[in-house]
Order: sequence, then structure tokens, then C-alpha cells
Amino acid sequence: MSVANSIKISFKGSKGNQFGRETYVTMIPFNKLESFFKVFPEVQRKLSKPRVKSIAKYILDGIDKKRLTFLSAITVTCKNEIQYNEDESTIDVDISTVFSINDGQHRSEAIKLAIATLKEAIEGSSDHNEREKLTEKLNILENMTIPVVIFTKIDQKGEQQLFHDLNLLAGKPNKSIALNFDSSDLYSTLAKDLAKNNEQLLRLNIQTEKTQIRGNNNQIMVLSTLRNMLCYIITGANKDKDSKLNIENYNDFHNTLDEILNLLFDELPEDASNRDKYIIGTAATLQGIGKYLNEVVYNQNNVDWQSEIKKLGTIDWSHSSSVWEGYGGSYIPEKNKFVFTGTSAGINGVYEALKNKLNK
Repeated sequence: MSVANSIKISFKGSKGNQFGRETYVTMIPFNKLESFFKVFPEVQRKLSKPRVKSIAKYILDGIDKKRLTFLSAITVTCKNEIQYNEDESTIDVDISTVFSINDGQHRSEAIKLAIATLKEAIEGSSDHNEREKLTEKLNILENMTIPVVIFTKIDQKGEQQLFHDLNLLAGKPNKSIALNFDSSDLYSTLAKDLAKNNEQLLRLNIQTEKTQIRGNNNQIMVLSTLRNMLCYIITGANKDKDSKLNIENYNDFHNTLDEILNLLFDELPEDASNRDKYIIGTAATLQGIGKYLNEVVYNQNNVDWQSEIKKLGTIDWSHSSSVWEGYGGSYIPEKNKFVFTGTSAGINGVYEALKNKLNK
């Protein structure tokens, strides 16, 4: 980046053409974003502060090498004229030029927040060694670059259309597919590992590409349900707020859960995935079972927790069973099914029913 005669500023970049419109691509250092980029409310959605904080944490985790971190290109439109120097491969604009962000305002704000967070940590630290480490991280972060795609000669209506096309037309993967490709969430990694290797799950079959199982499909559950069930087994809740599962203990939990799932589905009916016959094949039931397993394996003083799991084989899992009466739903004779009033009600209902039935 260079300044010539205090009038022009240049960025290394390349020039292309998209549908008859000149398009440019460059790299901007993280610490220069605030100088050039601006958000115009009329062509953008309202900023979500929680989302900005989440991305900032993602960036800082990447600096700490806790995870692989990627930031995709920011898309902007240039409000001024652009000159491209073919010989130098530079994008030259007036120093007063403003770039309007069309896609990436949350990434841009998160980068600024991550930098500000490190600066604040440096100022607040009285430990010399810690300040040096934080300063090193800050220097690395400030000098990172993010790709920027620049469109030109677009009016406000065109910018609104660009925002719409970039944000609303992109296909969003369903949850099970997203989890199948997510290596940052240890629970999804655990679910994928067990779905591929656990003896009983291989027999019962996990659906990894859809969010729902319909009709007479004999698969026991979708990948996202397995992921949530595992979280319930480990934490007793649908979120691991205390990071009980981490890199250090991953293998231990994997081995224990492998044993738990084999014991569980060995005790449940062999045709457990028959949804017309049993309530087992619903997301609520499976997560409720997970919550109950957390109780007997991790919370109760059961030396022989394996025997507690085997007691699940004594339960009548049919829809018409009196076990479920008064626990989060009701039996509908016309459908010959027990129907939960909601997922949360079903999870807690199954948990309470099992606890009251088996812990007498």
C-alpha cells in the first residue's frame, strides 16, 4: 500500500470483469479496515452484536491455535473512481475514497473487536511476560490480511440487490450436513466418529445428510440428534457451557460413550427404529434418554452404572405404554401414537418418566 502526492492511495490487486462490470480483488491488512470501509444502513441489515462477539472469539481462538480459522472475502462497492495500473498491478483510488460494505460487516467489526480486545488485555496486564505474549499476538493479528472484492459503478438500488443476492440466495446447508463437515465442534466430531464406528449405531444406521426421517425409514436418527444426545449424556443439557468435553479428554469420553451406546441399544428393542411401534425413534425421546444416562453414569454414585443402563431393557417403549402418561404429552388413539407437546417437554418428560420408573 502506498500514497502518492497525498492524493492517491494504491493497493496491490487484480482486475477482472463480471457481467460487463469491472471487478477488483485486493488484500487489506486487518488494522486498515476501519480507515476505508463504511456501512451504509440503507444497503445493510442491522448489526448483531452477539454475532460480532462470536466471530471475534473465533478469530482470537485462531490466534491461540485452538482451532483452524478462516475468514472469507469482504465484498464492497467503491463510491469513487478506480484506476488500475496494469504495469504495477495496483488499484489506485483517491485517498478520500469510501468503500461501502455489502457483505462482511460482521467480519469487519469482529476483526476490529478482536484487535481492541487484545489491546485492552495488554493495557490491563501487569505481568511483563504476559504483555509481551499479548503484544506478539496483536502484531500478528494486525498484520493479517483479508481478501476484498470490489465492485464499481453501482447505485444504491444495485447495492441493495447485491446485498440480497449475496446473503439470501446462498443455499444454507441443513444441520446434519453442516455437522458432517464441521471439525470445530467436538460434539459433532464425536457424533461422526461414533456413527462410523459404534457397533450398534452401524446396525441401526445414522442419517447424515437430512434433518428429518420420514415414513417407514428404518434409520434410528439423524446426525444432529445423535450430536445432541451425546451432549445430554455428557452434560445433562443441550449445551456444554463448562467445556466438559475437550481435546484432552476426548478419547476417554469417546471410549465411554462407545460402551454406553452399545449397552443401551443392545437392551432396547432390536427394531427400536420402528416409529409406528415405539416412541424411541423421536429426537425428544433419544435426547431424554441421553439426559437420563447422564444422571446414572455421571451424577449418581453408581459403581456399576452398566447395570443401571441394562434396566432400560425393562421399559415398555410402545406408544400406548402407561409409562409415559402425564410426562410431556399424551396418547392419541386415532394415530395410535404418543405425541409430545414439544421437544423440550418430550426430553424432560422421558427423563422424568425413566427416573421415576427405574429409581423406585
